[in-house]
Amino acid sequence: MKTLTGYLILAGFVAIPCSWSARVAAETRPDLSGRVTRSDGTPLPKATVFIYTAGPKKGTASTCPSCYPDCRKNAQTDAQGRFTIEALDPTLRFRVLIVASGHQPEFLTKVDPGAGPVDAVLKPLDLILLKSKSNITGMVLDPAGKPLVGVVIGPEGVERGTTTQWGGTDDFVDPVGVSDDHGRFSLRCQENVNAVLALADGRGVAKRWVTLRPGRDHLIRMQEGVTVTGRIVRNGQPFKNAAVGLVTTDRTCGKYLHDFEASSDANGFFALLNVAPDNDYYLFTKMDSLQDQGALPVKAIKSGTNGSVLQLGDLALTAGYRLAGKVSLTDGQPVPPDTRLFLGRERAWDHTETPLDPDGRFEFRGIPDESVSLTVKIKGYTFSTRDPNFDWANGGIAGRVNKNIDNLAVLMDPGEPRSYGDEEIPPGADRHPAKKPFRSAKP
Repeated sequence: MKTLTGYLILAGFVAIPCSWSARVAAETRPDLSGRVTRSDGTPLPKATVFIYTAGPKKGTASTCPSCYPDCRKNAQTDAQGRFTIEALDPTLRFRVLIVASGHQPEFLTKVDPGAGPVDAVLKPLDLILLKSKSNITGMVLDPAGKPLVGVVIGPEGVERGTTTQWGGTDDFVDPVGVSDDHGRFSLRCQENVNAVLALADGRGVAKRWVTLRPGRDHLIRMQEGVTVTGRIVRNGQPFKNAAVGLVTTDRTCGKYLHDFEASSDANGFFALLNVAPDNDYYLFTKMDSLQDQGALPVKAIKSGTNGSVLQLGDLALTAGYRLAGKVSLTDGQPVPPDTRLFLGRERAWDHTETPLDPDGRFEFRGIPDESVSLTVKIKGYTFSTRDPNFDWANGGIAGRVNKNIDNLAVLMDPGEPRSYGDEEIPPGADRHPAKKPFRSAKP
């Protein structure tokens, strides 16, 4: 993901096929297929096709474009240049990125998998530009010191002059680089870039942060990482298909790691492989995967040394809570159709969303005893600062869910979202009230 504040898998890089919501799970999830060719029309094998960002076909997105689960999916073209990315959310359109060694990256926009196959043509890189001192080159090695194929080098920040910019890096450096059959990768940079801060992520190895400087050749040695195991139980019985995840407790840019995921098997067992070693993590289960069967509050753990195994034993699901209420526009206008309300957990890398009904009503179930935030985007409106749970730091609504809440009133005033300085916060109000219980806004 570009912005930071913020099957039993066979490798930590493999994403879990869990639904974005129960509503999506009930629909047919189409595959995205297509073909990638060179400028002369010949097929281009071993190109990597990424789901880069997404947005809803109807209504306004309530989450960031790269936060949808499908945005972790990718595929490689075969000898005929063909690819398939399976089981995508039918309610979304996608921005697709295609990269291949020796070729310029190519974006396809507003891609609807249900509309049929897509074609892409990649132009060759200018060798003179490729050898420019403003560009980054390097090699990725596996733990045994051999070249590692298919490692994604994803820029997250750029240093320019005396400042570091996190997110929005596409104007300064290629969106991604991918190591080829020889482990080599390259990233084209603008001349004013001093360094690129990126995540290196590959199958069968632990992801890691790297600092890459233009004009230099880099050697990146990957590690095996740590295996984290446990068993999910409910009422003493094994619980199947719980999506288990890890996220580092340190959310500092350049240190934050997430998207370590696995699913519990028929005996409730899970194994998170290739977890970055020597880090403090929050372990959690994803709300959507539990289907209102319970909740697992965040558990703090520490991964061990490289190559070790951390056994957590039984992790018991507890009762989840309900958060229901109504979003109202204070000028009396109706909530636009297909508006989605987004709920995110404070510490876990977990979120879900639900459509508002015509009256603005909503309901979430299976929420752990934790702090969560609510976000919705309605053009021309912003959350009311009169709300006792208004999040002055982030502009949404934040609070603690420690019981069932059935009639939460959420008000939105005409206006545009904006940031607030400390001097604008009323006396006694919390800048970030995530630990306070939810209370209804008063008209």
